[in-house]
Amino acid sequence: MDFVTSAANLRMYIFSMAMKSRFDIKSMAGNIIPAIATTNAVISGLIVLEGLKILAGNLEQCRTVFLNKQPNPRKKLLVPCVLDPPNTNCYVCASRPEVTVKLNVHKVTVQTLQDKIIKEKFGMVAPDVQIEDGKGTILISSEEGETEANNSRQLSDFGIRNGTRLQADDFLQDYTLLINVLQSEDLEKDVEFEVVGDAPEKAPQKSPEDSGKSITNGSDDGAQPSTSAAQEADDVLIVDSEEDSPSGSDVNMEAVTLKRKLSEEEAVSNKRKRLEPDEDVIALD
Repeated sequence: MDFVTSAANLRMYIFSMAMKSRFDIKSMAGNIIPAIATTNAVISGLIVLEGLKILAGNLEQCRTVFLNKQPNPRKKLLVPCVLDPPNTNCYVCASRPEVTVKLNVHKVTVQTLQDKIIKEKFGMVAPDVQIEDGKGTILISSEEGETEANNSRQLSDFGIRNGTRLQADDFLQDYTLLINVLQSEDLEKDVEFEVVGDAPEKAPQKSPEDSGKSITNGSDDGAQPSTSAAQEADDVLIVDSEEDSPSGSDVNMEAVTLKRKLSEEEAVSNKRKRLEPDEDVIALD
């Protein structure tokens, strides 16, 4: 206890805090240390048990275990729960495919990386590529003209070397691809790059049903296609040309589209009451 008191007061003196007496420190340590030690020991044991399941390859048996302060109605303190599946709409926990590409960073340009590898090989439409160097260096941007100056430069000009990781995002298709660069000067003639191992599937193409929806960062904002065209169809009057006219009039008439709104008088006339045949009709202004 003397050692704990001395160490605690030394730290409090260093940080300009009010020092405590031996009795105060004993009362504080007597309450905190057993509580922390017991809880940490229980949680550490649970973590080890779940870790053993992962090492054994039994991922389906893994559980999330909660330690309650009070027993639940079933008189249990430890409550295991099935793991939640990854959220496909979450940008962090969604699965991101990864691929290794062998190329010569001193010969391959940014334009080749964008057109032949990312767009043609992996099927992206508007990619944004950044270097995972801790700085977030933008190599390719989907904004028009923002990174055009980089197109003719080699990858080595941006510090890309063997083992560099590139992150390619295509927000139009909700698709992210990690590219591991493998430097090689032994590629065959007229071969600019080579995909090592099993290449992931191409970016998922949007279905026709999704073409009218607005999607941002992988989330559907619920926007529905506009129905204004259907509402305006009632106010469109089309006059056919002479060729389509059955009367064969000599007057040449062109197709005319008129948009008009009903006047107040027309609106009133369209809302007449249905009268009996024997009743008199009274016109009201």
